[in-house]
Amino acid sequence: MKATSRLSGGEAHDLNNLLSPILGYLIIINSVKRSSKMIFRYCFLILILFLVPGQLFAATVFKFGHILKKTTAHHQNLVWAQQTIEEKFGTRYILEIYPEGSLGKTDLQVIEGFKTGTTNMAYLTCGHLIDLYAPLAISSGPFVFKNFDHWKTFGESDLFAELVAGLRQQTGINALGLAYYGERHVTTKTPLGQSLSLEGLLIRVPSIPVSLQTFRLLGAKPVPIPFHEVYQALQDGVVQAQENPLPAIKAMRFYEVTPVINLTAHITDAQLIVVKDEFWQTIPADDRAQLAEIFKITGERVTADVRAAEIQLQEEFKQMGVTINPVDRSRYIDTIQVYHLDDNTFPWKSDVYRKIQQLRKLQ
Repeated sequence: MKATSRLSGGEAHDLNNLLSPILGYLIIINSVKRSSKMIFRYCFLILILFLVPGQLFAATVFKFGHILKKTTAHHQNLVWAQQTIEEKFGTRYILEIYPEGSLGKTDLQVIEGFKTGTTNMAYLTCGHLIDLYAPLAISSGPFVFKNFDHWKTFGESDLFAELVAGLRQQTGINALGLAYYGERHVTTKTPLGQSLSLEGLLIRVPSIPVSLQTFRLLGAKPVPIPFHEVYQALQDGVVQAQENPLPAIKAMRFYEVTPVINLTAHITDAQLIVVKDEFWQTIPADDRAQLAEIFKITGERVTADVRAAEIQLQEEFKQMGVTINPVDRSRYIDTIQVYHLDDNTFPWKSDVYRKIQQLRKLQ
């Protein structure tokens, strides 16, 4: 009785539906004298009732893969989502989390598992959307957002909702949440000079076309290296610099080998919390609504944690002896804006860029 008292409403209802006919058949067997053949039939029916509806109790499993460390806000808030789903649904839905690249070394490798069933959920960095749905890739475009508030306004806008709907229609990937990753800054061994020139700088960037293109336009020599190999590459001198948000710089200890953080904020980065839509549509509508809310809140919790960490880390890094180098971003912005408006350089159209700039009025 204690065990059944912990069942969710849906599970208790399913259990009641299953036990009622079983009890009925037992009463029949007990109350009437029948041939052994007839009793065998009743027992056989009881056995079928146990075996056939097994799907009533089979859990629907969300397999969430990502490349980030367990110490990150992104992973820790997935654990919160995991616990919340268990509290709300019991064993009907299970969120399994596969961190640190265990199901793919890049976001794209992780969502490749959507095709095979290895995964059905993931964090998907917006910059990886270029070959999937280019208009939304602007979310990870260079100098698109003035600041965090501008980015947040975009994430709450009708424009963002339209772009997410386009992603789902074109790719079968459904975005349930938006998780802030942070403003990306360049770390170097010595501060960028007054000219802020990146000319010839060997800098590690993720294997994202927009990131590679951005630093080429700024005169640098970008080198794509897997995330978990960056520290060694910096230490060995394969590259001279790298770029990441402050929480990632802290988590991966990049400050040890490049102890100057130049506050370039060249990309305001984020990940979508995505699910394979074909799988998502198999879930009853009422449950989908509740689960969608959990994943939406997960993204909001990540955003709040990462933003708080960004603000705190600038002071923390100073206390650790890391050099924080503020820079005048206007030179970079002027250089890149020309390409945003020419409709030839980046994979998104200039009208999307202009609409995002108009959102600054709503801050």
